Amino acid sequence: MSEPLEQILSQYQTEKREITNVDEPQCSLVLFKVADKNFAFYGAQIKEILADRPISWVPGCPPSLEGVINHRGRVESVITLNSLIETPAAENVAKRTILMGRGQKMQSGILVDKLVDVLDVAQSQIHPAAEHLSAAMQKVVVGIVPVGKEYFALLDLDLIFERYLETSGYDALA
Repeated sequence: MSEPLEQILSQYQTEKREITNVDEPQCSLVLFKVADKNFAFYGAQIKEILADRPISWVPGCPPSLEGVINHRGRVESVITLNSLIETPAAENVAKRTILMGRGQKMQSGILVDKLVDVLDVAQSQIHPAAEHLSAAMQKVVVGIVPVGKEYFALLDLDLIFERYLETSGYDALA
């Protein structure tokens, strides 16, 4: 065996690698960035991923409502996560993505700065959310997911929609 190959093989033998059970339940996640922070939604909650498109501003709407779009002949709202999770908006985002999500109480587009990936992960890889999150984040983060060397805060879309309704004043109308 050549020396470089021996070194590579010995590295693999000494590394601590997690063994993944292939029969373990999996779930699909949509990974994205907002203001250079990593987030994810359950894939089952996201019905479609749309490329950047014009969003029409609607006067008198709350700050978390970016506006509306025409999607397949329907007017759909588009909300921004920044004010809901108390994160400043990113500057100079060239092309953003709209995640069309459907929850139990409502459906809406969610404006994100960058789509990272859509992938399946073992449910055991979803860890409980950290206790030191901000109050706004604690209301919507349901877990932490390691992907490679990065960590993604897993958001529940129904909790995002509840927070939107609370902060926009629409919840009081129901």
